[in-house]
Amino acid sequence: MMNWLQALNDAWDELTKTVSLARQFRTKLISTEMPLDILAGMRASDNAPCLMLQTTLAPEALFELGGMRLSTMPDQSGPFLVLSLEDSSRRDLFSTICADVVSAATRAVMADALEQFLARLDAWRRFLRDRRDGLSRPETIGLIGELLVLEQLLTADPYRLATWQSPDDGLHDFESGGHALEVKAGLGPSSSITISALDQLDTTGLRRLDLLHVRLVEVPGARCLRDIIGAISSILPDDASRRAFDNALLRRGLMPDDDAARLTVARQSGWEARQSGWQFSGRGVGMIVAA
Repeated sequence: MMNWLQALNDAWDELTKTVSLARQFRTKLISTEMPLDILAGMRASDNAPCLMLQTTLAPEALFELGGMRLSTMPDQSGPFLVLSLEDSSRRDLFSTICADVVSAATRAVMADALEQFLARLDAWRRFLRDRRDGLSRPETIGLIGELLVLEQLLTADPYRLATWQSPDDGLHDFESGGHALEVKAGLGPSSSITISALDQLDTTGLRRLDLLHVRLVEVPGARCLRDIIGAISSILPDDASRRAFDNALLRRGLMPDDDAARLTVARQSGWEARQSGWQFSGRGVGMIVAA
């Protein structure tokens, strides 16, 4: 498999040593074997590394976040989308993002490559909008709780990924057919939970809201977050669903290869949501907030 991180850094290093003949950018096609003509670029004015692709994008999808900028540049052959590094201290993250979106395009079929490139770029945009770093330990515990519930839901119906609303800033963590689930995860024996906003208990437009308390215990050798993610990926019915899940994880705040993914949990308990719209259950009893 192509090491896109190395390929991009090599291309930028080569462009740095190249005399600028263009007014705005020096560019290099990073591979002739890709379904898209993606260019490594170097801005002539300040030698800022860029990733470039000839396509159009809605203005609301453009951004300047986390020391990076996504903009468009007019050209005689058509507009270019330009992702540029604006803060040199964030070069490592910029390189990671560029390599990741290129990889997303190469894993897709020809007709789907541009869509996957843009979807992955949008997932990174949301990540940069909401945070500068990966998940904290409490946030990781919260994510594990959501994923354990998602695993149960998908085991009953592998086409229920879209019910996971948390990555898209949904009011509730899961929702389907007027039945919402709000998941609270805790590490250790405590039975208390924290509600960060009363809106999480808002039942407007719902016929039922279940509050699920997932209790986690950390022990050596137990399933880690990456194990849970792998199990969910194996349940999903096709590659398109698995790519959508990867993007949802990024929007939720989990960076690829995040160290937090090694947090281990031994068991979980504390929910029951027997309803025709969900069809899953676990040990213990959840709290029905609204019926």
